[in-house]
Amino acid sequence: MKFDPMTGQPIPEENAQPKFDPATGQPIQQQNGPAFDPMTGQPINQTPYQGQNFGSTPDQPKKKTGLYLGIGAAVLIVAALIFLVVKVAGMFGSPATKIEKALVNTFSQAQMFDTSVLQDSADDLQVEMELSGKVEGTKVDANVSYAKKGKEMSVTGDAGASIVSVNFNFYMNQSKVCFDMKGLDSPVFYDYTAEKDGDLEDLLGGEVTFDQIDTILKTISDSDSLVKDIANANSKALATLEFEKADTEKFEVNGKDVKCSGYTTILDKDSLEGVLNEYKAALENHEELLDLIEELTDQDLEDMYDSLLDEIDGSDEAEITFYLYKNQVAAIIIDAKGEDKVEVLFEGGSYPTQNMKVKSGKETIYEVKGEEEDGVITQEVYSNGVKTSKMEYDKESGEIKMTYTDEYSGSEFTLKGTYEKVKGGFKLEFDDIEYDSYYSSSIEDFNLSITATKGAKVEKIDTKDAVDLGNADEDELTELAEDFVSLFGGF
Repeated sequence: MKFDPMTGQPIPEENAQPKFDPATGQPIQQQNGPAFDPMTGQPINQTPYQGQNFGSTPDQPKKKTGLYLGIGAAVLIVAALIFLVVKVAGMFGSPATKIEKALVNTFSQAQMFDTSVLQDSADDLQVEMELSGKVEGTKVDANVSYAKKGKEMSVTGDAGASIVSVNFNFYMNQSKVCFDMKGLDSPVFYDYTAEKDGDLEDLLGGEVTFDQIDTILKTISDSDSLVKDIANANSKALATLEFEKADTEKFEVNGKDVKCSGYTTILDKDSLEGVLNEYKAALENHEELLDLIEELTDQDLEDMYDSLLDEIDGSDEAEITFYLYKNQVAAIIIDAKGEDKVEVLFEGGSYPTQNMKVKSGKETIYEVKGEEEDGVITQEVYSNGVKTSKMEYDKESGEIKMTYTDEYSGSEFTLKGTYEKVKGGFKLEFDDIEYDSYYSSSIEDFNLSITATKGAKVEKIDTKDAVDLGNADEDELTELAEDFVSLFGGF
């Protein structure tokens, strides 16, 4: 297998079977470029610290050091970033603690406008979405409500196109998932904590089992526990690394060249083994999930761990230096033997990530350019020198304009609307859409609004007379399938 020398991600070969992430069991897929959050203009879950593949992927790594660099950098930086979700106490005054605090300060402000309710009130959150318009002359509309309070969650809504419409309700708690739709004779539910003896598993051909379904739903329901264990592993993994004070260097921050303190750690085979041990121990706390991952990948965790370490030459090492300025990260420098130096530069502005660059050698492979003038914030994103998006936000009027460009197809997508703060959260409303593409459809009377506020209103489903999917026989399941076919036939 080949690996990307900058990210350490596997490069799929032609006709190769998909590979799986040992932490999640999900297929690992390559992406052509970063995706961006329409609310913030920031990369979606793909900051330079999450092993993102910026720009084109080289045909092959130069040597094993490239793989080592990618794995080491990804492990270290993912560990640091999850501290944004769960801030873990540790080693007061140590370089690791200073770096952790600087990362938190740097990324917690990475927004053009305030959408913090999505994170701060994630366990008591209400989101309302309304969409309407005409596509090629056909009227379409949708209304969806998402609510989460503690361990309960519901999604309700209706959607229609022309004369066809659906109305649905989904509910989940710590033991059941339930679903209802207008037109069904009765709701359906699945109890992922109870014993089951129905025919669903047989009808699925044995390729999907009750145990697999139960494990996935239990993991979703108890995701907070997994996040907490991974966060604790982050803290322990960072503590295994030894940092030394580096020479002071100058970097551009907020438009000025400033002196920054540096802290360097060396990633070699031994130190990486210590880091990976902490993550392995965290996964071992979730035995059912681990069993599912091993079943899907046909490889146990110990084998994955050993094969990963076997790929690393004992003589390979990478030097990673964090440069800090006023409790924020100014730069991260990754220097591995025989590889181009990778520099991640946070040049700041109104907030630390408003201007930033990722350089490999002398080439800038990813860049965010931002400025604020007369209350108008502008942000442009470039990949290998090509602009992929632009966003403008007027702080006084709340007006927003977002443009996304696809270099390869020549298409351009633009949304215009407004942002406003409301009690307990925010509201985004877009009333103008432009899509310039050879394959574009005619869109008229477009309107999309998204409101997110603290204070969830979970809608439960009465399962007294519902179909139990785990214990339903073949006749009941066949009848239910026919009902769904008839309901969706109009689409």
